[in-house]
Amino acid sequence: MKGLKFAVAALTVASALMLASNCYAQNIAPLFNGAGSSAAFNAMALAARISNGTSGVCGDHNWTKKSGTATGVDSRSPSINAAGGSVWIVWDDTPEPNRTVCAYLNIDSVVGTRLFFAVPRATLSLPSSAIGEAGDNIVPLVPADEPLPMNIYNDINGQPFNAAPSDIRPEDALFATNRALASLTTTRTGLGYGPGPVGLEIQSAFSTKEAQVVGFAMKGTDPITGMAVPKFTTTNVGGQVAMVLVNTADTSSGGFGTSAYTNANRFVLAGFLNGTLGRTRDLTDQSGLPAIAATVLLREPLSGTMNTIEFCIPRSVEINSSQEIGVDPSMTDGNPLNLPGPGGSVRKRVIGTGEMITELGSVTDSLGYAFFSFGNVKPDLTTAKYLQVDGVDPINATYTNGTLPSCTAPCPGAVTFPHVIDGSYPIWNVLRVTTGTPAPPGVLSLISAAETQVANIPDFVPFSSLNVFRSHYTQSGFTGANGHKARTSESGGDVGGAVYTVQADLDNITDTGKEITGKRQ
Repeated sequence: MKGLKFAVAALTVASALMLASNCYAQNIAPLFNGAGSSAAFNAMALAARISNGTSGVCGDHNWTKKSGTATGVDSRSPSINAAGGSVWIVWDDTPEPNRTVCAYLNIDSVVGTRLFFAVPRATLSLPSSAIGEAGDNIVPLVPADEPLPMNIYNDINGQPFNAAPSDIRPEDALFATNRALASLTTTRTGLGYGPGPVGLEIQSAFSTKEAQVVGFAMKGTDPITGMAVPKFTTTNVGGQVAMVLVNTADTSSGGFGTSAYTNANRFVLAGFLNGTLGRTRDLTDQSGLPAIAATVLLREPLSGTMNTIEFCIPRSVEINSSQEIGVDPSMTDGNPLNLPGPGGSVRKRVIGTGEMITELGSVTDSLGYAFFSFGNVKPDLTTAKYLQVDGVDPINATYTNGTLPSCTAPCPGAVTFPHVIDGSYPIWNVLRVTTGTPAPPGVLSLISAAETQVANIPDFVPFSSLNVFRSHYTQSGFTGANGHKARTSESGGDVGGAVYTVQADLDNITDTGKEITGKRQ
């Protein structure tokens, strides 16, 4: 939705609401109206639609639409673009005013967090042309879409978001925003997409997709409106893995499609991501291979996936680099990113998990990354494979050719994530949902259903099954607390935090009265 400004979106909302007031007045508040993580989009849809067998927490009817229809409207400034993304809506047949309706706008984790914390809170906007329109069937494993009824449109359109699913904690999302808005530095502590509070659009190299950098606050007052920021809470859902993926079309000697490529050493992987390495053969220990240029696909700095990769690999304590090294948004090859590298390689920007998966499936000898779910990787089952990192498989006990798994539901045990459960795989984080406090019961019901649903479609590790955690640290003005002294006390950042067993933290609390905080990977 490049270039779509709030003024246009506001007219759309106003027209829709005027039509609603004349024809079909709004009746209910949605049980779940989320905006955020593209990685969690499919998993939450499964919980909403099929978690109870024939129906889910939200009902037994569904409608989905590709990006280009639904937007999140942040009304704090006319300079803020409407944030467009794909959407799912699920509902039941209960008569008004007791009908259940749920929706999820698929955008970046950081953008979704910003829409939630905006004061006044941002809203979901659908054009009136969506009424009666057929769905796009974009969520694998759920039943076929139905046309969107008028009353369901009315129930959800213009409603404020009450949840922000995110791959990273909100403190880390605020840090990512402020880093992106800060003036460009050589070490990339600032990325140059400001000045704020309303900054530039981070653009895709492949499409008109974009992600605008806009400031927000988690306490005190909103940086744009000056209004008080309400209290919030976060609820953990489960551990999810970021996979390193390569296109397999090139089966010639040296191509990523050969058996020479099974593992990514974290230092070499950092070199691909920061632009110091770029030939496919740099990724293998086999000698004598030809020099073939790789295309390295990077997510936007507002992505939870990007930040998880960033702080677990290139910006870890021991490597201390960044995917954004050499990237200057003011240059023609910096935004959209299309930056030449060694050996004819190139780094290019994609926006969203969907675009990452699409380009990985079509760009020969490309390397990228994405959080795993069966729905996320389904388009690339025959065009890409995953790599181990430091010899550790992200989803299975042992590595077998990197074949991406598929699921014909139910598929219990199709993947088991043993190296997330034991903490040895280096790139993982916890999916969580930010809400008001206390968390709305309906949102908690959907989270519970998502944790239960993974027994049949194992997209992630339920939080209750995680035996490890990432050390929390002070971030964005919030003191680090792991939450093991008191579950409600979890606070601070944890993306790229050092991995410890839960028992180690509990024993440290017994011995010292303190949690293991402030430790970085």
